[in-house]
Amino acid sequence: FKQKTAYEMLRSLVGSERCPRELASALKRPYLGGRIGCRMSSPEIYPLPKAAFVLREPVREVRRTVERKHVDCQLVSYGGRKVRALDHKTLVFLSWARDHRDDLNAALWGKLYAALQQHAELPTHLEAGVFRASLDEAAQQVDDRLQALRDLETSVEHDAKGDIVLKGTRVEVHRLAALLDGGMAIEDVLRDYPSLSRDQLAFAEAYAAAHPKAGRPYPKLTAKAALAQADLSALDLDD
Repeated sequence: FKQKTAYEMLRSLVGSERCPRELASALKRPYLGGRIGCRMSSPEIYPLPKAAFVLREPVREVRRTVERKHVDCQLVSYGGRKVRALDHKTLVFLSWARDHRDDLNAALWGKLYAALQQHAELPTHLEAGVFRASLDEAAQQVDDRLQALRDLETSVEHDAKGDIVLKGTRVEVHRLAALLDGGMAIEDVLRDYPSLSRDQLAFAEAYAAAHPKAGRPYPKLTAKAALAQADLSALDLDD
């Protein structure tokens, strides 16, 4: 009780000149118990589309990892339906694995993930024989991406027609997701929508996967891309 009270007193300093930036960042997270300063897993779990955003991977790649049973997932209610989701520890492990894929084989992956599952909270490192995996950098990357996700989730709004658009634009989130799903490269989409960022595109893909839109689907090409692919050879341009 005393520790939690002290923690809440420290949180009251956030935003003041007496609170260093590093401490302010840590104190913005909710109190989860335990010693202040130790790394603790978020109690939240993340549907696969959100996990894909955090990992900077296409949704289909994250789904493939889960379907191959490389990691465990949970079934949760989200948006009125049952979806698969990953916990914070698994996100950190997948982030670390992505950056060390050249060092991993199936056996080592299995041993490290089994070691992870033995911990109730996120450990600072994992060991398998003589192999040691430090998770601190991956954990920081995941935390940064989760903050970016939270920021983006507040940057959508409904337009006059009721469609979900990126705030401050007229671009429908599901339209962008349809372009990526249709096979357009991120660079090509950004060329046609130069005011958008890569993170906004990744967020649009994650949002649309988590919140499917009923009704007529959006086109899978931008108007510029469709014109570029059109066969104009049959037109008599001299007339």
